[in-house]
Amino acid sequence: MTKQTHHVVIPDAIMDDLDIKDGEQVEVTLKDKEAVIRPKRADTGTQTISLRFFLIPTVLAGIVFLAYFFYFNILQVPMTGKNSIAQMVIVLGELSGMGTFAVTYIRNHRQIHGRDHRRRYWRIFPTLLLSFAIILAFVASVFFWAIGYMFEGVSFDIYTATGLFLIFISIVNYLMIYSALSISTSFITTLFLSTFVGGVVGAIVTNSSRQWWQHNVSFLGTSKALNAWQFNLTIAVSALLWIALVDYLFVPLMAHRKTDWRLITLRILLTVAAIALLGVGLFPNNRGILHVLHTQSAWFLNYFLIGMIIAVRWLLPGVSREFLSTSYTIGGIIVLAAILFQFVHYLSLTAFEMIAFALAMSWIMLLLQNIHRLYQKDESTFIVTVTSGKEKSPEKSA
Repeated sequence: MTKQTHHVVIPDAIMDDLDIKDGEQVEVTLKDKEAVIRPKRADTGTQTISLRFFLIPTVLAGIVFLAYFFYFNILQVPMTGKNSIAQMVIVLGELSGMGTFAVTYIRNHRQIHGRDHRRRYWRIFPTLLLSFAIILAFVASVFFWAIGYMFEGVSFDIYTATGLFLIFISIVNYLMIYSALSISTSFITTLFLSTFVGGVVGAIVTNSSRQWWQHNVSFLGTSKALNAWQFNLTIAVSALLWIALVDYLFVPLMAHRKTDWRLITLRILLTVAAIALLGVGLFPNNRGILHVLHTQSAWFLNYFLIGMIIAVRWLLPGVSREFLSTSYTIGGIIVLAAILFQFVHYLSLTAFEMIAFALAMSWIMLLLQNIHRLYQKDESTFIVTVTSGKEKSPEKSA
């Protein structure tokens, strides 16, 4: 007795990319009338891995916390200030959180199939680690500043303080594990946007009493602004995430288009523009050499963005008319705003900067989205052949 079987002929490119050997089992998932073929998952679930790496660093940090305050005979621990819960969470949370992030990221990286995918995960690891370290320190500082403002002068006995410390450290470790397991194009993009927008809006709110809009946006990062370091740090971290996102997108794409001068040029322009943004954050617009470096970085950023908008027709393979129309519309509005500011004197410098920067960053997001779609559509879609055959099945014995 025979039964009908069907075979899918998988191209060698897919076998190499997913690192599947002949005879290995794969998973076939049916969802929304689509069949998804992928390497068989490891037996150890993500939840088990997360739980293990979540508890161990939390317990170790708690032991260090207790030992520190017992050693210095501090039995009443303040929430904020010197030798406080906040100080220990920022210091130990940074060490525990980044260690947890690194271990989880590396462990998850080893389970990824495909040489190109593994290579890009290694390439962006240092940039992501530095970015998350800065973001973690920044968020923890802002959080405990708010706590200190709401609960001024509050303190706890050593055991209550340890319990609160363990709660805060647990949250830090959980978020770091979640972030390490969630690395993707959409995750990095969301992190980039939330970091940039959140930092800028926070700086604007903080300096509203100083009427920053009468100067320019760069005033938020000068010595005359309140908490200028937050604005500058936001810009710098956003630039690092931009660099990581560009690398994450282009590494697998360039593996299939190694000699495509258009993509090579576009990648260089995007990276240099991100470095220019990094310069804007690293060099505050104060007097002296810092003003020169800040201004030059800002102008270089503008030049490269305008150049990419003009040249996207030739640099992006398969560019759609819709994206071209959007690009030239955005470029036209930026040029019009520059004329209204520079020659007509209708717009203030602050208004021009905010209009130009908002439009430019929106266009960058659209460009990165089109690059991601290019990889998914052109490089990750294969035509396969389904064949039928006869397979003998064992006959039932009487």
